[in-house]
Amino acid sequence: MLTLSQPAATILTDVKSQQGIPDDALLRVAGAADGEQGISLGFVDTPMEGDHTATVHGLAYCVAPEVADALDAAKIDVQEPSVDSAEPTHLVIVPAD
Repeated sequence: MLTLSQPAATILTDVKSQQGIPDDALLRVAGAADGEQGISLGFVDTPMEGDHTATVHGLAYCVAPEVADALDAAKIDVQEPSVDSAEPTHLVIVPAD
């Protein structure tokens, strides 16, 4: 099942707190909302029917069934910008360790 690195879980937990999202909300990973190829991330009160659920590094999350197989051996991680870059930190999908 998709997992998260410690830095990614920390960033997402911080975002949840900064946006006033309830502590018991879950991160939901699903297919891109606009029908494009890709995934979307958002916080939900409860998982949708068929979602796979887990908790890692203190962050509860669920993965939609339509993307679960494709993300089975992956993790959400952090891609730090280069030292000279003004780019923000990005979340990325990488192979799980």
